[in-house]
Amino acid sequence: MERFEVGQTALVVNVPAAEPVVGRWRGLYDSSARYGVGAHVTVLYPFLTLGRIDAGVRDELARLFAARRAFDLTFRATGRFPGVLYLAPEPSGPLRELTEAVTARWPEARPYGGRHPDVVPHLTVADGAEADVMARIEADLVTRLPFTAQVGGVTLATFDGTTWRAEQFFPLGDGDYGMPGSLAAVLADVAAERVAQDAMWGVQELPDGTGPERTAAAAQARAELEAAARQGEHTWRHVLLEEVMEAFAEDDPDLLRAELVQVAAVAVKWAQALERRGGAVAPHEVKRARFRTIVDVHVLFVREGRVLLGRRANTGYADGLWHLPSGHLEEGESALEAAVREAREEVGVVIDPADLTFAHAMHRAPDRMGLFFRAERWTGEPYNAEPGKCAALDWHPLDALPDALVPYPQAALLAILRGEPFAQFDF
Repeated sequence: MERFEVGQTALVVNVPAAEPVVGRWRGLYDSSARYGVGAHVTVLYPFLTLGRIDAGVRDELARLFAARRAFDLTFRATGRFPGVLYLAPEPSGPLRELTEAVTARWPEARPYGGRHPDVVPHLTVADGAEADVMARIEADLVTRLPFTAQVGGVTLATFDGTTWRAEQFFPLGDGDYGMPGSLAAVLADVAAERVAQDAMWGVQELPDGTGPERTAAAAQARAELEAAARQGEHTWRHVLLEEVMEAFAEDDPDLLRAELVQVAAVAVKWAQALERRGGAVAPHEVKRARFRTIVDVHVLFVREGRVLLGRRANTGYADGLWHLPSGHLEEGESALEAAVREAREEVGVVIDPADLTFAHAMHRAPDRMGLFFRAERWTGEPYNAEPGKCAALDWHPLDALPDALVPYPQAALLAILRGEPFAQFDF
């Protein structure tokens, strides 16, 4: 097993599309998973130590990656190194080019410390497992292939002594990042702003508030644009306002989406024009919004060394895998109230909040916080209260958890057994 050092960094391509295929196996047999590393392909490990990565290095990385185009990877087959089972990405050329570009700039950062003469891009599924275990995993994987993943950027990750966490994301672009008015640079800023907005407000589902009653206003905006254009006096304000008002006057979802894409395209073109005039704001100067996270609550029912798990079904997330009784914290709820509600809704028992004991907190990916509570007592016998979402309910030994267990609650349960009150996962 690799021994990581505090302050080590790595450049990786995260592959969340692989989690439904490899997640449960990685959780059991990939040593990096226990340190919070999700499914990924390594671009360069180790990179520079964190103390050497200043603003200049980050800017060089941003330009280096944004000068290369985004691409797709397809995973069709497994492969083997000594003691390692992996998925082989196709094509591997763009990944090799990323590695070569970084090592050409920082030749002291040799892939894997120079231990391997030829670096083969791969997504590790298991390492150090027995041969029969590897064969069983491989037999399962081949039934789940192929799948395709989009690669939109490279993540700089760092080891803090306990877990690997994401330090910065560098988008790939369209090859013009270093040019004034770069489309890649503006889109990178737009993506960063979207991340900040999602962190602040979460996923928002709001009514459109648009419709044909605004047709006259759209016509007025169009007339003003045309009049200004005839005089040679039209501005970006005229162009954007006309597109916005066209969108405000549309209530058909497909047509409204098309109008909003046009609005976004004009806004990006305006931002590019500002940059060409020297008026761009550097991304690091944009104020970040206050972070807001989605909170999940989980309830541990333990009886004679066994924990209660439900097999998910028909939910669209991790169907077929075992999971703890859990759900989202709803607006206005305390964490204990949410745990009591989820226990009642999913397994039909009543819990006094005073009988819930805090067991663990897990920061799961940048936008998720999981709270785990142990039920010391409850009223009623647990049963499958949501058969439309749960295929089975059963007690499993804590020292022999099922393979088909959602990776993050598995990691949380193992941490709880070790007496660890906090962990990070999937950074």
